[in-house]
Amino acid sequence: MIKTAFSLFIASLMLFLVAEVLSLLPSQAFSKAFYPIGILSLLASFTLLLSYLALLTVRQIIREFRRYFSGIERRQRRLWFVQGKLDREQRLFFHRRLQTRYFLEARKQRLTRVNDRKHSRSLAKAIDTDLAAIKSLVSSDQLEAWKRQNRTYRKQANIEGLIALQQSIVTHR
Repeated sequence: MIKTAFSLFIASLMLFLVAEVLSLLPSQAFSKAFYPIGILSLLASFTLLLSYLALLTVRQIIREFRRYFSGIERRQRRLWFVQGKLDREQRLFFHRRLQTRYFLEARKQRLTRVNDRKHSRSLAKAIDTDLAAIKSLVSSDQLEAWKRQNRTYRKQANIEGLIALQQSIVTHR
């Protein structure tokens, strides 16, 4: 089909050439007949070429539609869909696990702070009772210094400081 279109194109060029040569002759009536034939030949070649291209395009579109809706392609698309869904679920699981760890760690820290405050209050009360017990055995300056330390450590929730203070009070007895 392309050879035919190309042949018509070459023939139209030859007809135009013949028409030009004949137009140099004194009788131009014969040359005027070759121009419409050349134009028709050129138009026919381009029409044939365009129709062939349109036919090829339609064939390719039909071939692609058949391939797209074939069983193999459908299974391949389904496999890609399932793989994408699995990847999304794995990422979601990973992020939820991170989020759960974060919230558990925050809750653990909050409970630890609450427990530390409760423990420091009870330790400070125990120190107060120890100080009341040894009030007569210790100088008033030393007693006031220990009470000040007790209040400071209790406000700071410094359990190590409270324990050290209690140990120093117990060893002083």
